[in-house]
Amino acid sequence: MGIATPMRRSRLLATVTAAALATSMLAACSGSGGGTSGSKGNGIKGQRFKILVASSPTPNKVVEQHVVDILKKEGVDASLDFTEAQSSVQLAEVKQGKVDGFAEATAGAISAISQGIPLVDFGLLQPRQDYVFLARPGINSLADLKGKKIGVIDTVGVNWAQALIVLKAAGLSVGDVHMVTAGGQSSRLSAMVSGRIDATMLSHSGQIELEPKGYKVLYDYTKQSPELYDDNLFAMKSWLDTHHALALEVNKAILESFKWFDDPANADAVLKRALEIAPGSDEAATKQLLDTLRSTDAYPPGTILDTSVISKEEDLFLNAKAIDKSVPPAQWVDTSFGEKAKTEVG
Repeated sequence: MGIATPMRRSRLLATVTAAALATSMLAACSGSGGGTSGSKGNGIKGQRFKILVASSPTPNKVVEQHVVDILKKEGVDASLDFTEAQSSVQLAEVKQGKVDGFAEATAGAISAISQGIPLVDFGLLQPRQDYVFLARPGINSLADLKGKKIGVIDTVGVNWAQALIVLKAAGLSVGDVHMVTAGGQSSRLSAMVSGRIDATMLSHSGQIELEPKGYKVLYDYTKQSPELYDDNLFAMKSWLDTHHALALEVNKAILESFKWFDDPANADAVLKRALEIAPGSDEAATKQLLDTLRSTDAYPPGTILDTSVISKEEDLFLNAKAIDKSVPPAQWVDTSFGEKAKTEVG
């Protein structure tokens, strides 16, 4: 081949260097990325992902907010919207494409799916229920609930199932109490304080606020019903079929958020973000809430959707008569995005 002259060696070196640089840039652009590692080249930049949460803005939604924050850093037009509207209104927004992801409990989603709405469960936002059943002063036991007014957001969502679980534990039926549609958490809390309802289910933040005033916890769903998921993440099948890359990144962001929340080193950052979600929240009470959730392992790192848990939930809701019929999870639960995300995030 001959001996290269200094000039030829210089040109050869430049060519090799340019090729190596091009290869490096191509590799950087083709990686799928994850939660905090970026998502260049996977096509999600500029896409919209609006999550609708069936709740008023509360500090315990900080993990969901962090998911949105991660996606925004990756170039996604992501947002977290709250609503206290009834399930029919929420579902209408999902069906009309006004929102992309729907944070809902299993019972409410199964009711919608059994009616033919093609929702798919593709993510797990809250692996444990952050709920207690609180009653006004003077109501000291489950048996005391007979004849009392119980507040729920509607008759098909998780509140309804939670109320029936409590009534079953009390040996009572729906006919033994007065079920009152009272809106989201903040509305139900106000309704109980004003005396419009006698008992309802609230986040542990409600417990922290009301227990010192004589309100009593009659049932702790986190401890007594650990088999219940809280918010799952649903989307219309048509959306999921055309947004595989985004659905994967969402699941990776969820796993990153669980780790972020669980790490004590991030406690101050978690508290700051939680207070931004619900301005005016008491800082000390919010810190107590977050510490409670952390100590009860509310967000176990690495937790993803599990169809066996969904099946147990269905059985529970059927027995509680919160749903009319079961729908096999294989028809509406897609664990593939969470499984792949767990492999990539580690």
